[in-house]
Amino acid sequence: MSGPAAEVALGETAGRMHRPAPRLAVAWVLAVAGPAAVSLLAFGDPHEALPALLYVLVVLVATSLGGRLPGLVAAGTSIVPFYYFFLIPHHSWTLKSEGAVALGVFVLTAALGGEVLARHRGARTRAEAEASSRMQALDTALRLQLVADALVSAQTPQDVLEALLVQGVHAADARAGLIATLTPDGQWLEVIATRGYDDRYIDPFRRFRVAGDYPLSEAVRTGEGVFIGSEAERDRRYPELAGQSQPGHALVCLPLAGEHGPIGGLVFSFGADEEFPPERRALKLALARQAALALERVELAAAERTLRERLSFLDEATALLTSSLDLERTLERLASLAVHNLADWCAIDVLVEETGEIEGLVVAHPDPERRRWAEEVRKRTRPTRIDDDFDLTARVMRTGEPEFLREVPQKLIDEASKRDPEAAAALEHISVRSAITLPLRSGGRTFGALTLIAEQREFDNADFALGQQLSARAAIAIENARLYREAERRAEAALALAYVGDGVVLLDHDGRVRFWNSAAAAITGIRDADVVGRPPSEVLPSWAGLTRLAELADADAPQRARPVTVPLETESGDRWVAVTGVAFDEGVVYALRDVTDEQMFERTRSDFVATASHELRTPLAAVYGAARTLRRTDIQIPAEQQETFLDIIVSETERLTTIVSQILLAGQLEGGRVDVAATAIDLEPLVESVLVSTRVRAPEHIALRFARNGDRAAALADEDKLRQVLVNLLDNAIKYSPDGGEVVVELAGGAGRVRLSVRDHGLGIPPGEQERIFEKFYRLDPALTRGVGGSGLGLFISRELVSRMGGSLTVRSQPGRGATFVVDLPAA
Repeated sequence: MSGPAAEVALGETAGRMHRPAPRLAVAWVLAVAGPAAVSLLAFGDPHEALPALLYVLVVLVATSLGGRLPGLVAAGTSIVPFYYFFLIPHHSWTLKSEGAVALGVFVLTAALGGEVLARHRGARTRAEAEASSRMQALDTALRLQLVADALVSAQTPQDVLEALLVQGVHAADARAGLIATLTPDGQWLEVIATRGYDDRYIDPFRRFRVAGDYPLSEAVRTGEGVFIGSEAERDRRYPELAGQSQPGHALVCLPLAGEHGPIGGLVFSFGADEEFPPERRALKLALARQAALALERVELAAAERTLRERLSFLDEATALLTSSLDLERTLERLASLAVHNLADWCAIDVLVEETGEIEGLVVAHPDPERRRWAEEVRKRTRPTRIDDDFDLTARVMRTGEPEFLREVPQKLIDEASKRDPEAAAALEHISVRSAITLPLRSGGRTFGALTLIAEQREFDNADFALGQQLSARAAIAIENARLYREAERRAEAALALAYVGDGVVLLDHDGRVRFWNSAAAAITGIRDADVVGRPPSEVLPSWAGLTRLAELADADAPQRARPVTVPLETESGDRWVAVTGVAFDEGVVYALRDVTDEQMFERTRSDFVATASHELRTPLAAVYGAARTLRRTDIQIPAEQQETFLDIIVSETERLTTIVSQILLAGQLEGGRVDVAATAIDLEPLVESVLVSTRVRAPEHIALRFARNGDRAAALADEDKLRQVLVNLLDNAIKYSPDGGEVVVELAGGAGRVRLSVRDHGLGIPPGEQERIFEKFYRLDPALTRGVGGSGLGLFISRELVSRMGGSLTVRSQPGRGATFVVDLPAA
């Protein structure tokens, strides 16, 4: 059939399909009655053109209302009256040429009008069909858009399921829906959500094999949708479901495929038997693709969110473990964190290596009451030993390998109950479904275990991995706490060694310095930074001589170390050092004690004994000699010589008395048994009085002079003690001026102080000894190389007396240019 003919046929068919019955009846009435009505014009005398036009109009109206057939009938019923009544000759059936023309016009009008009308109606039918198709497509798109909107807004897998089972079921024109996901091993399908099904029929199929003879299994295996039009077809194709599944009608099973393969399946059930033409199948498959992508997206988002939460948990655990070195408190907080994020129970145990027993450090549960109950139970439970073959914690500590019981066997729980009644009573209150026990290791050594228990759910691989990360951090924290305690102990020891008065030197097996405290640096004059890490002999050449004589004691009996005193040459001068040494596993430790002062004291005491012996021997010899001479009977001693000998005895006895008095006074000063009564005294008469008595016994080559500076000066002092000080200073100035010269006593005051100075032009005092001359028994010339004698107590006594009077005694001197001793006292 040609195109125009087809259009006409389509128009005719469409006209008949869409033309209402009343309209068609009017067309037929008009086709018959219309020409009859026009024929009434024959009673008048109209021009033939008017009825002709009216007849054509009737044909057109009949055609438009009823189509081509009523139009042709109208043309037939119009030509007869027109030919008979209106063509000349009227009322005659003779052949008339105008009649043939009129017939052609009427028939052509009906035919052309019908043609045009048929084509118009055909076009309108196609437009309506296209509009209906577009409406169906729009409706499908809107349904898919609603599903897509619901899926886009989904944040969790449950949101995706709700979107699919609400909007998806509606979009698919379904009655019920179901979603199942693949297990991680890809062998099973697990129903995770349903809508519109009776649970009695779903429960037996909550988990079924992918390889099973089920429509959803086939869809997941093949990646193709399974479309079933009726229950009979379902039972015929899948006999295993006959009588086992919920009665129904049409069924569609679709695979859910993500970017990396199948992730599950989607099922739609319908309320009636149906056919599934391609467009309907396409809609279902599109829904499945949207669902798979959305489910995969939210699962990835959920996995990412879970990962972030677990990383946050690990960060929090790490921060917690590194925030404090209080081990017990830190582990309690860690276990509490674990039971709020990972498990229902958390326990941390450590091995007591000395006894081989396993000690429980921490047990935690979100409920404080249950935690306290568990702590009480652990106290009553018999201790577990490391060699216990049955105990899981002991096994983990022995092997250093983790134990992951995804589902704890009941026989294991029963055996634990048989072994310990307390454990049996405890297990009646605890539901142990899944358990993870992880070793706490450090440096290849397992020293404890961390146990996680879930009461309701099963731990998965992600939980196991997270537990391993947590145990690793806990092990580091425990080891850090142990190392901190050890370091703290060593630091305290090092701190004590750093500030101990004795020098401490630690050498390793290679003879290199590992520790050199401040006292060792002070004794040797070498800083620790210059010697640590090096052999001491590289920076202290005298080290070998220092330690050569030291006998090393054993570390088990360090008290047997005997000190050896040896000289040590340093840049600041020679010192005497007492050395002891102890050898131990990691090297040798030497203790150095600076005994220079003791040595000097001993030498000073020896010098004092020698000097005192000399000082005592001389007057004693004089007294002894004079007395023996006086007792001689073999010679006659003149009276004048006898007086001289008696004067010698008196003078030397006074000298002996002075020496003994100084020794006694020095002891009294050290014992705090000397009383000083400070009163206001005029110093000028005191000075003059002392100078008068001193001139009597001063050598001829010494000139004594009193220099006043300003007004008369009065000071708060003990007159007798100050007199003794001035006598000591003048005697000292005279003794240390062996070549003679002037000794001047100066008196000055001001600013609430009074200064009494004794200046000589004698030997002078080296700078390094200007403080030592005030020490007891110290003498500037102990060997008497310049003939200067004395007990070495005068300056010591003088400074002590002046200090007790609230003043000070100092010296200014240069070698060879004399010395000036200054007594500074408070003014009266």
